Amino acid sequence: MAEILTRLDIAVIIGVLGAIGLVLLARSLAPRRELLVYGVGLGITAVAYVALGLHHGAPSRYLGLELVGAVFFLSAAILGTRRWPALLALGWTAHVAWDLFLHPAGGPAYAPVWYPWFCVGFDLPIGGYIAGLLAAKTPATSKV
Repeated sequence: MAEILTRLDIAVIIGVLGAIGLVLLARSLAPRRELLVYGVGLGITAVAYVALGLHHGAPSRYLGLELVGAVFFLSAAILGTRRWPALLALGWTAHVAWDLFLHPAGGPAYAPVWYPWFCVGFDLPIGGYIAGLLAAKTPATSKV
């Protein structure tokens, strides 16, 4: 019996496809700077909820909490790209927890309800891919 895909299922699938696209893009356009691409991506991810909150008029308490997350994830992006690549894998993976615990379905509507699920599909594969690079000790894990 075939089940009908929900919007959240589709968001996860699109996230996975986006992660595959980012990896292919990073590997083809910037093989020596692959980690830099993932660091920039994590930086963009870090400020997405702040931008969405500002756009939708979120209260200052919400924005303050999102700014704490942005500082954490931006720090992981910068330090992971420059010095400790494991922080990139950790940052991408931790962002999934941030999404699911702080932005549950039915929570404040400052981000689309599907957005955290898109991040599950996107962030976990990127974090896992970076961890795999580190485990394989490929040239991509050198300083960028």
